[in-house]
Amino acid sequence: MIRNLVIGSEGFIGKPFCKFLEKRGEKVIHFDIKKDKREDGRFFKFDFKDIDRIYFLAWDVGGSKYLYESKLQMSQLKWNLDLMTNVFNQLEEQKKTDFLFVSSQLTEESDTVYGSTKRLGEVWTSLLKGVCIRVWNAYGVMEKQDIKSHVISDFIYQALQTGKIQMMTNGEEWRQFTHIDDLCSAFYTALNTKNLRRTVYDASSYEWIKIIDIAQMVAGLTGARLYPGKTKGHDPLPADNMGRVPGWLPRVELRDGIVAMVEEAKEILKNDNKK
Repeated sequence: MIRNLVIGSEGFIGKPFCKFLEKRGEKVIHFDIKKDKREDGRFFKFDFKDIDRIYFLAWDVGGSKYLYESKLQMSQLKWNLDLMTNVFNQLEEQKKTDFLFVSSQLTEESDTVYGSTKRLGEVWTSLLKGVCIRVWNAYGVMEKQDIKSHVISDFIYQALQTGKIQMMTNGEEWRQFTHIDDLCSAFYTALNTKNLRRTVYDASSYEWIKIIDIAQMVAGLTGARLYPGKTKGHDPLPADNMGRVPGWLPRVELRDGIVAMVEEAKEILKNDNKK
């Protein structure tokens, strides 16, 4: 049986990815500070001897309102540098190359800690002969609402709880979104494909959409009123597409993914009201 270590197993992508691997009948070792404070990837001493594949998903990350908050840049920098240094050094020391590092299309942005540190992770991965996948705006799971939550989840909760969607921006910024089910498949395919020609690949829908169009879609599904903001949103710098993982294509249509999220949110709110 294949033994997988998922570093960041309790995160936004980590949880569904672990379930994906387990459904395939593979052994998954969950590792995350969220489930055990001793499992802090910045300091933990790993033993990779009996591990077949390592997925490095852990990161101090959140939605745009978290990533671009100026007061949080230094704390993000220190946390993620310590995390990378500890994990990558041990991968090198134990000569493990069958690993995947999860990056982001925002590596093109050198003016943010998130983009700069993810880019460093890509370089480090290449030097260690691992594989890297850049994620383009993951969605598909309803999150707890806080500074780290993502835009689609926020829109849906606003719509269902208040009957309106109050946007922070005018919504004219462009994005590409990737459903978590597609990301799980991309990660798995990458480490099960021999003789990859590149270090870095992109996992994306490869379709551009404005945030205002996402908000209108949620409003249409929920009957909520939409109130765009006046502030111009942040458009990421154009990222050079590094190419998709051989044998992988996105399959979940954006509207279908959002419809499923709305239904999930309704169930969550219904159960909360019973408590």
